[in-house]
This record gives sequence, C-alpha cells and structure tokens, in this order.
Amino acid sequence: MLQELFIFAHKTPTLPIHNYYAAFVLPLQARLLVAPPSSLNTTLRAVLLFIAIGVAFFGETVDTNDNFVSGANYKLLISACCMHSVHLAFTARSQINPPKADRSSKHYHRDLGWSGALEVLTSFRGISMDWGVPSEKLPPVYENFLSDTLLDIVRQHFISRTAKVTLARFVQDSSAGISGEFVRHITISITMIILSWSDVTMVYGVVRLFVYTFTKLCGQHFDKSKWPPLYSDIFAADSVRTFWNNKWHCLFKRHMTLCGYKPAFNLINALLVPGDIPHYSGIIGAFAFSGLFHEYCFRCTSRTMFMEQFPSLTFFLINALAIIFENEVKKYTGRTVGGIYGRLWAYAIIIFSSIPMNSQILLGIGPMPGFKGWDTWKWYVPLSLAMKAED
Repeated sequence: MLQELFIFAHKTPTLPIHNYYAAFVLPLQARLLVAPPSSLNTTLRAVLLFIAIGVAFFGETVDTNDNFVSGANYKLLISACCMHSVHLAFTARSQINPPKADRSSKHYHRDLGWSGALEVLTSFRGISMDWGVPSEKLPPVYENFLSDTLLDIVRQHFISRTAKVTLARFVQDSSAGISGEFVRHITISITMIILSWSDVTMVYGVVRLFVYTFTKLCGQHFDKSKWPPLYSDIFAADSVRTFWNNKWHCLFKRHMTLCGYKPAFNLINALLVPGDIPHYSGIIGAFAFSGLFHEYCFRCTSRTMFMEQFPSLTFFLINALAIIFENEVKKYTGRTVGGIYGRLWAYAIIIFSSIPMNSQILLGIGPMPGFKGWDTWKWYVPLSLAMKAED
C-alpha cells in the first residue's frame, strides 16, 4: 500500500510553480504567531498551513540531476517546511513565552514584531521557549563561542573526511565469506552514523557562525545560550531512549510529536484504551512518521524512487519497539536499562537495524570512486560527498 501511495504522489499533476515556494509562507505564519492571539489569527495560520502543504505537494520539484545527496537535501527542505508549518499553525501564543512566565504580566501576549517572528521561525529546538527542549537536556554552551565554533568546524571536517575514506574503502570491499560481509556491514553502519553526525554538526557550525557574524555587524547582542551544540556525546548513550531523547539532535522532536505522537496518542486515548498503550502508540506514531519522512527524502534518485522495501521506516519502528521494551523492563523489574549492558544493547539495536537503511542510502548515491582517485579539492572542501559520484 505504501508503495502505491509513493507512486501516486510522484505522478500527481503539478502546479506551474516550484514547490520550494512553500517556504515563503512560513514567515507569515511566524509573524502571526508572535502577534496577540485571536480566533482570526489562529484561522489565518491554519489557512497558510494548507497553502504551504498544497504548494509543497503539487508544486514542481527542482531537477537535482539524479544526485542522491542534493536530492535528499532538497526533499529535506520541502518536508521540513511542511512540518514547520504544522508547528507554526498549532503552537499556541503562550507556548513561545519563556517557561514559567508570569501570565498576569501585561507583556505576556505582547506583539514581538518581526524580530520575534525570526526567532520563532529559526528555532527548531525552542530554546528559552515554553514548548522547547529543557535546558538540562541540551549540551553545554561553548565558553569561547567564536574560537570554539571555528575549531569544531575544522575538527568535524577532519572526522567527515576520515569517515568518507572509510566508507569508500568498505563500499568497494568484496570480502568473501559471511564473516567478511558481517564486518563490512557493521563498519559501514558505524561510519554512516559518524558521517551523519559530523556533517550535520559542521553545517550547524557554519550557520551559527554566520548568525554570529551578521548579528555583530548589525551591532546587536548575540545570545550564545540559544546556540548550544546540536549533539551530546552520541557514544555515551546507555539505552535506545537516551540516544534519541538526549544524545542525538532534537531539531525535529517537536515536529514528530505534532505529526506523529499526538495523532496516534489522541486516537487510541479517544477509544478509552487503558494503561500505557496510548503512550506507546504515540511513540510508534512518532517514529513511524520519522521513518516515512526519511523514506521520502531518500527516494530522490532513479535507483531508489520506487523501492518495494521500506528500510528507513523499518529502522525507526524497531527503535520505537526497543524504547517500549525498555519502559516495560523498568515497569516490571524496577531497574532502568543502563550501564555497560545498556550501552551494548543500545548500539546493537541502532547499528544492526540501520544496515538495510544504509544500503538504501548507498544505492541512492550510486558508484563511489576510491579515495585514491579523488581530486585534490575533495580533501579540503567540506561536504564534498554532495558532489555527484563518477561512474
């Protein structure tokens, strides 16, 4: 059924505009959100949501020349616009105020203007907002923001290059025997996690460096507390729940909650199902939505567009079930999954369940040249994996 839906969506007639125009709706929603609340305000944000989703779904997609990384990132932009539009439509005005704000204050619902709209528009983690990720779950802010950010960009570039070399080496490896294939797949899975972590961290570093520079040039105060690192120590997770909740980035946590968790939770809860089942249904809903989101992004080349399997969806559903299992272990034994055994359990689940998804990604990327054949610039230019691989 999912395969038919993907084919239907791909063949849907398009509007004579590009679907990236959906992004231009978001500033209007953000501006309305920071204005004093009213029924008209809420209605207009909902109308703009339908416009954004309509343009994103029916608009023409930009040709990315069958390049997996360019195509996946373009689809990431489109889907992120839709999810953020949902967030801007269904977030209440009171939720963008600081936690524990004084509701009796005359400033509680004051108009925050375009500066407030810009902050709401660009804040995916909701730092210093009532709906946001709690500060205790965020990594510590850099003490020397500028120098530490520059150092982090250089460090992540080195890690990314090392991961890319390892990936190029093992993708081409055709070791005979079951043990050789096992080591190859495990190495590729670990390398893909590291590559994703380093590249996303590098992009985030460049973005916050740009914001810092722009803010200083405009003579404005830059609040570094709103720009903590994206990740905690991803190799210190001692459970699957800890990995996704505290260690991995939380850029889309709010969006997965609104689009996946709440619909599933509210549906099961409305049926008066008792116990933890509504909550567990919400967890499955959030991870299922995340899986479909990744499937949409990864189906961006002729090699992956109409795959019959759904490895990304399977990966996220397995992780959802693992979190539910951890909750049940704590419920019936009183012991939280953790320690060295919890760490082994967490990374066994994450690494092994990601093998098919990584195969999907590598299929989308296509033939990868050995690192010895790289042009010199590929060693120095960040994110050169985005360049089309040679045949």
